[in-house]
Amino acid sequence: MNQISSSPLQHFTHLLKTCISQRDLLTGKSLHTLYIKSLINPSTYLSNHFILLYSKCRRLAAARNAFDVVPHPNVFSFNTIVSAYAKESQPLIAHQLFDQIPQPDLVSYNTLISAYADRGETQPALHLFMDMRDLGFDMDGFTFSAVITAACKDISLIRQLHKLAISGGFNAYTSVNNSLITYYSKNGDLEAAKSIFNDMGSNKDEVTWNSMIVAHSQHREGLTALALYREMVRLELPIDTFSFASVLTAFTCLEDLRGGLQFHGQLIKKGFHQNTHIGSGLIDLYSKCHGDMSDCKKVFHEIIEPDLVVWNTMVSGYSQNDNLSEEALSCFIQMQQEGYRPDDCTFVCVISASSNLSSPSQGKQLHSLALKSHIPSNKISVDNALITIIHGNLELALKAAEQCLILEPSNAAPVKPPSKGSRGVAYIEDFWQEEVLDMN
Repeated sequence: MNQISSSPLQHFTHLLKTCISQRDLLTGKSLHTLYIKSLINPSTYLSNHFILLYSKCRRLAAARNAFDVVPHPNVFSFNTIVSAYAKESQPLIAHQLFDQIPQPDLVSYNTLISAYADRGETQPALHLFMDMRDLGFDMDGFTFSAVITAACKDISLIRQLHKLAISGGFNAYTSVNNSLITYYSKNGDLEAAKSIFNDMGSNKDEVTWNSMIVAHSQHREGLTALALYREMVRLELPIDTFSFASVLTAFTCLEDLRGGLQFHGQLIKKGFHQNTHIGSGLIDLYSKCHGDMSDCKKVFHEIIEPDLVVWNTMVSGYSQNDNLSEEALSCFIQMQQEGYRPDDCTFVCVISASSNLSSPSQGKQLHSLALKSHIPSNKISVDNALITIIHGNLELALKAAEQCLILEPSNAAPVKPPSKGSRGVAYIEDFWQEEVLDMN
């Protein structure tokens, strides 16, 4: 059969790009079949798009197969498959592929640094960052945002990176400032976060505001957090699901169940309660301010596709109740059966729950599983939880669990009290107009 002429080829390329943008795997696979049968002129350009298609659709094996048959892969080919492994939290394989790139570019480095940053692996990310400097690469805001994220718990390193960003003019990037706000706050330096926020002037985006709302909530300043949300609304800034999740964090911090219930009602009207970020915030709110996991389960089952953070929040909710330790372990097992890989936060919560069962063998099994899961070496919360349980100090183990959850923006209020009335709802009740929750 004759190969398709240039005009149909352009149509084929347009269809393929549409499949990628819409994540239309079924049509994309049909196009790939035509391509494999040589009905379309083979090219690295088109082959790269099929790698990208499978990567976007989270089909890692198919993406790798598509990459492996590219006769002459270029830097885009490598960057796409490196990104695919990064998204699946497999930085070691991503690094092996990175090392095969004849001439890695800025995107190559940024992608791999981000892969390590997402797992909180500071040293590999920092080594890549230093290699870029030694090789004279022109960095950008994505580079600094990623390496600041990788620094995560190292406040000294974050301060050094901050100085370096200022000297290089990278503090002009909103994304860099957003990362600094987030990680200064997580490491206890709210004043530094506030200073950056105030110095940004009109360069703030919705991520900046959301980060600052979460920062105040993490530091038990829920009313200030809600006041910032009010200011976002007044300025008619974009309000997204992360904004709503941040507000839920503030209500949890305030121990304000009534305000959270009212906010939940408004979210239901708009259908946002099915979102993973909001759902996680709601589960956290009810588990800490109400203590009744039945409400948490209702929220969980309404989420269309719960992610790892949602599962962790459920395990955490169960682990906070001494009588629900079995349920915490069951939830832990179920999440693995659903295909989710536990991270350090998961292990801290479930280890804390297992301590109530007085089963040393259970703890040993969890420890063994944690080791097999290759939790990054700087994720010491798991070890802390195990050590404190071994020494009979459950309270410290629970604190380790709470500290771990602080690192998740949607679980940022480490409190577990009964409701004390609705102090927070007064700060936002004037904004309960429908347009406040209108994201269109």
